[in-house]
Amino acid sequence: MPISVSVPMPVPHLFRRFQLVGVLLGGLSLLTACGSEPTETTATKPPKGAKPVAEAPAATEAAPLHVSIFLEYSGGMKGFVPRGGADKPATEFQKRIGALITETQVNGAVADRKYYLCENAAPRPVKFEELRDVVQGEVSQAALGTELPQMLEGILNRPKAGEEVSVVISDFIYGPARKSDFSQLPNLIRTSIAPVSRQQLAVAVFGETSHFYGSYFPAVKTPVQKRTLNGEKVPYYVWVIGPPAQVARYAAEVFRNAPAQQAFFGLKTSTPAFAPLLTKLTDPKLKSSGGTVYAENNGLTLNPSDDPVDFSVGLDLKELPAAWQQPAFLAQHLQVRLPNGQASLLPSSVRPLTDEEQSGQPVLAPYTHVVRLRVSKLAAPTATLTLSLPAPETPDWVAAWSTTNDNAPAPRTFGLDQILTGVRQSYPTTLPAVFTVQLPLKNDK
Repeated sequence: MPISVSVPMPVPHLFRRFQLVGVLLGGLSLLTACGSEPTETTATKPPKGAKPVAEAPAATEAAPLHVSIFLEYSGGMKGFVPRGGADKPATEFQKRIGALITETQVNGAVADRKYYLCENAAPRPVKFEELRDVVQGEVSQAALGTELPQMLEGILNRPKAGEEVSVVISDFIYGPARKSDFSQLPNLIRTSIAPVSRQQLAVAVFGETSHFYGSYFPAVKTPVQKRTLNGEKVPYYVWVIGPPAQVARYAAEVFRNAPAQQAFFGLKTSTPAFAPLLTKLTDPKLKSSGGTVYAENNGLTLNPSDDPVDFSVGLDLKELPAAWQQPAFLAQHLQVRLPNGQASLLPSSVRPLTDEEQSGQPVLAPYTHVVRLRVSKLAAPTATLTLSLPAPETPDWVAAWSTTNDNAPAPRTFGLDQILTGVRQSYPTTLPAVFTVQLPLKNDK
């Protein structure tokens, strides 16, 4: 599993990020998780002379997004956008992409948006209304199209392309004029998206199948060079490319109805709001089912020598893609590290905060999720606990959607695994963590 290569924040700056709720609100009721979260560890009174806890500064507002959408409109794409009517339901492509371009047009997170058609030349700028017409099937003539590497290269080599979010919509079928190019597919993709590596951009890939009506042009031309389809399902893809935090925000706030098939490369978010939630403070002599813990000097002081110490932490994970915000995903991928000690994520303890909790308890408003941690051993006088989300590798669905022969239409794409191998090779062998947060600990021996 990849590990974080992020440089830790200097401790004074890190401390200011914590809003240690336990000291401020001794009477706050216990956080519970629908009958599954363990009993809260009691927090003892801080010793005399403990410094008061300073509130964390308000989170800075994310910068508005600048987005360019590129729709490949070749003869091979036309079948996704048949001209509809009251008696002709829209295809999955028309529903999903129509919603995506509309959300991009109206969403307040997007400050500037531009639209392009990728035909057989450089991307052609169009108005939103023209792109919408194409998606609705109101254009009769499609272009010959551009080979996949050249299309990606033309999009990413535009001036300031690395400073914005580029959304590429295509079937990503690669049928080169020179058949020898098939053997170099990963290298051709890696070369075409060279700015991704040079500028440390992120790539998000979303896949879906859609009904298709019209001429289908496979990459493998034997036994036939094209077929006429009448509603069979074939895949198309949406790639989102740009600075990591902007790609994450676009995926989370704009492409909210994204399909289930998702893959992310180089995705990182800003450091999320993070704080221990110490609640139900009691007298030190009233020891609960675990060890004791209290907030001190913007960290936690605890004593796990006799019993493990359990406590909850709040996290603001709204920048993550929706699929990555799911408790099952977080429980599987979150990593806890404690040098000179032992710490773990308690089973079934990751959950989203409810609207009632966030609105009814103001101290919880900055957070979207609560996670339960256990410290079983702390050998050193002081240590830093690290909670991180390592970047997942290429998901299994990519191999399942790949084929070496697409001449017969199916919900698979020729060489998809090779295409995304070229993307993966644009990044270090060990991917940086999506995010890392740290919590100073002190051993109260």
